[in-house]
Amino acid sequence: MKSYPLKYLILLMIFMGIGLNNSLYAQTEVPKDSLLSSAQQLFDEGSEKKSLNLFLKVLESDSTNFEALWHTSLLYARLGFRLNNEDAMMEHYQTSMKYAEKAIEEYPDEGYSHFVYAIAHGRISDLSKTNTRIKKSHIIKEHAVKATELLPDYAPAWLLLGVWHSEVANISSAQRIAAGVVSKGIPKGASNEKAEEFIKKAIELDPDQTIRYKLDLGRHYLRAGETQKARQTIQELLEVETKNEIDKWNLERAREVLNEIK
Repeated sequence: MKSYPLKYLILLMIFMGIGLNNSLYAQTEVPKDSLLSSAQQLFDEGSEKKSLNLFLKVLESDSTNFEALWHTSLLYARLGFRLNNEDAMMEHYQTSMKYAEKAIEEYPDEGYSHFVYAIAHGRISDLSKTNTRIKKSHIIKEHAVKATELLPDYAPAWLLLGVWHSEVANISSAQRIAAGVVSKGIPKGASNEKAEEFIKKAIELDPDQTIRYKLDLGRHYLRAGETQKARQTIQELLEVETKNEIDKWNLERAREVLNEIK
C-alpha cells in the first residue's frame, strides 16, 4: 500500500472537507423561484417583515428582479408607516424610494413601478414641509394615475388615487397660500366625489382589505366635513373580523379616529 507524507494527507482532508461543505451548501441553497413564492405567500398573509427579508435575499443574487424590487419598496413604506419615531419612519421611506427609483428605472412600463414610486413620494411627503408636500403632490398624482391605467384591477392603486383626491381637495387655507409661491401650485382636478368613488372602487376590488380601505374612507369623510358618514363608516369596520396583526393595528387607528369624531 502506497504511503503519503503527512502534509499531503492534511491537504487531501482539507480539500475533501471543502468539497463536502460546498455539496451541503448546494443542497440547502433555496432556488430564487422558491424564495419569491414564499415571500409572496408571506406578503399575502400580512407577515411583512418576514416577507421583506426573503425579497431582500432574492435581490442579493438578482439586484434587478422586478417582483423583489417593487415589493421591497412597498414593504419599507408600509413598515415605516407603523413606526412611532419620525426619524426611523423617514429612514424607511427613503429606503423605499431607493428601491422605487430602481424599479421605475429598470421597468418604466410596469404599473407596479409607478405605484411604489408614488407611494414612496407620498410617505416622504407626509413628513415634509408644506412646499415639499405640494411639489410632491404633482408627482404622486402623475404616477398614481399611471398605475391605475396600467393596473385597472389593482385595488391599492385606486386607494392611493382616492386618498390623493381626498387630501388635495381638502387642503387647508394655509397650504393654499403657501402653494402660491410654488411654481405649479396645487394640482388641479381633485374632488371629494372622485375620492369617494376611487376608495369605494378599491373596497369592491379587494374586499379582504376592508378594514384598511374603510379606515381611509372614514378619514376621507372626516376631511370633507361629513362627520356622520365618517362615524358610520368607522363603526362598521370595527365589526369586521381581523385576520392578522396589520388588521389589528388598523383597528386601533380606527378607534382613534372614532374618538376624534366624538
